[in-house]
Amino acid sequence: MYTREEYENLINNSPLFEIDEESAPMLYQAERYNFLTHLTDYYRFYIYSNKPLDFYSMTLILTANECIKYYNRGKGQFLHLFNTAMKRELHIAKAIEIIEEKRQGIKISKEDDKLIRKVIMFAKSKNLDIYDSATQEKISNALNIDIAKLKEIIIINDNAVGVPSTIINEDGDEIELFDLQPSKEKNAEEKIVERDSLNDRLKDIEAEYLDAQDRQKKILSMLLTTEIIKSQGLDLIKTNRFAFFNKDILDYFEINQKLPTAKIIGELCGVSEQSISRTYKNFKIKLKQRIVKYRNI
Repeated sequence: MYTREEYENLINNSPLFEIDEESAPMLYQAERYNFLTHLTDYYRFYIYSNKPLDFYSMTLILTANECIKYYNRGKGQFLHLFNTAMKRELHIAKAIEIIEEKRQGIKISKEDDKLIRKVIMFAKSKNLDIYDSATQEKISNALNIDIAKLKEIIIINDNAVGVPSTIINEDGDEIELFDLQPSKEKNAEEKIVERDSLNDRLKDIEAEYLDAQDRQKKILSMLLTTEIIKSQGLDLIKTNRFAFFNKDILDYFEINQKLPTAKIIGELCGVSEQSISRTYKNFKIKLKQRIVKYRNI
């Protein structure tokens, strides 16, 4: 058994990344087996030493295969990419587990579940009663949902136990279930639309951040940088210098191989966790108002 540092060195400097799979398939497969063995043992002995291997082994292998496929050594160490992806995939698995548990076995398609959440979030933001017929007509027009489909998903939601929009992960952070649910594989056109939509949303975030009070900007920059790394990975932060980008968060992640919790961010900023939560909640409210005002969403 190697030390933690030895495992990290074996993984980050694996010969696997220097072997061409097509010209040396046997060598590639052998080195890939060694690599996955080292990665599994690293997690088994040092990352999740208090959890059974079957709790995460399948997620680890699937995530590793995806990371190997897209990894670019010139953009940083493999474990930085993998640890972020692994954490997110486990959150997704936990979200699905919670959804299924709270739905008490009632199966709802991902598309309908997403639509239900969209309707409920819209109704709450406008203080609307989704059971009122006139209101349903307004929601149908505003969200471009067929009125019959809208009534159907409201009934579906009533027949299943309501699921909260967030869960608390193992680090004590609030995670949006709505954002974590995996969707079907997107085609090229859908990916372009999604990327453009993300860019628009980031511009909205940056504009709202610039309008924030100076005393809140350090807190918001840390929180926003943390959330974007969680949801989009490191590349987005490293290749786009937004006004709210916070290098301290990136340094913390690269040193500790994990992102700081809200509690730690509070300690770094010299404020309470409750103050952190309040500041971020108010920011998100103002951000939604900006989006509605300027993008007519």
